[in-house]
Amino acid sequence: MEKEKLRLDKYLWAIRLFKTRSMAADACDKNKVKYKGIAAKAAKTVSIDDEYEVKTENKKWLIKVSGLLHNRVQYSEAIKFYVDIT
Repeated sequence: MEKEKLRLDKYLWAIRLFKTRSMAADACDKNKVKYKGIAAKAAKTVSIDDEYEVKTENKKWLIKVSGLLHNRVQYSEAIKFYVDIT
């Protein structure tokens, strides 16, 4: 199991909820990403089974982390790393 820490902004970008990592970080700064109802910082470490409420431009998501994704991949792969429980 990888023990490498994965930042929340990087994860949200990798699973393609945001087009750029800076947009993901910006969303965190603007309290658009919540963990257990509390605004989550861009530097928060993501863990499997974490649940996040994420507001993007088009949609309000409720996602559960099912895998840690460090690099951006195509959509068909990215969707394997979270469960949309919206």
